Amino acid sequence: MREALPTTILPSPSQHRYREQLGFMARFPGYTTVTRGETLTLWYRAAEDPQRLVLRLRDAGLEVQGDESVARRILRIDADPVPGDFVQGLPLPHQRLYRRFAGVRPVLFAEPYEGLAWTILGQQITVRFAAELKEAVANRYGSVISCGDSRIAVFPSAARMAAVPVHELASLRLSRQKAATLVSVAQGIAAGDLDVDALYRATSEEAMETLRRFKGIGPWTAEYCLLRVFGHSDVIPAADAGLKRAWAREAGLPRVSEQEVRQAAEAWRGWRSDFAFWLWLANIMSKPE
Repeated sequence: MREALPTTILPSPSQHRYREQLGFMARFPGYTTVTRGETLTLWYRAAEDPQRLVLRLRDAGLEVQGDESVARRILRIDADPVPGDFVQGLPLPHQRLYRRFAGVRPVLFAEPYEGLAWTILGQQITVRFAAELKEAVANRYGSVISCGDSRIAVFPSAARMAAVPVHELASLRLSRQKAATLVSVAQGIAAGDLDVDALYRATSEEAMETLRRFKGIGPWTAEYCLLRVFGHSDVIPAADAGLKRAWAREAGLPRVSEQEVRQAAEAWRGWRSDFAFWLWLANIMSKPE
């Protein structure tokens, strides 16, 4: 029998929408989740041990079974919301985006190496193919767990991946460059050369510089990781295809460039991460279940 998890209730702070956050987690292929009704179970790894975090909507807030500190971090419970008067005077597409998603805070990865790996795997390919690669790596090197009728493959730790030969990863349909980057980042974490805990606290400029020391990590990868892995509040990965597609739709344009996304995000300076996350959320919500 699986060990019982500690349970707590996180109250609903003003301007914090748990329902939309859980909906994003359920539909985002970078996470390993199981959803039943209004209960979402997220699987991740703490050091070498698979962990689960059970999140359930309640009238009083959000019931958390598992590590409360992880729930608070990935849901950004303690982050300041975008102020209510922030979009006054901005063009209508910005106002519409705010009215639709105000209170939905960006959702992070529970384990930093998994988030880094997802971003590396997703470079210049579709989200669907990135999910297939991540699942293949998890099945080969991670922990496969039975969960009711489902088999859950928990992504491997940095220590495990640090010892994987690059050519083995390439056999899973990874490009050799992605495989090499995945391994070198894992080796940096395992050896203590890459202090992932420090990246949560560093300035965005410092964190960008640290990540870009690794071959295969360019501006988009670093910006995406700052936003989705390390919770920086003012980052815009403007080269992201999903952001360009979403902003074109919101602005009523046939297409937009990276520079046009950056220009649009200037209106959100200080909160550019929320702008980016809401555009991704708009993409996910525009797709059929």
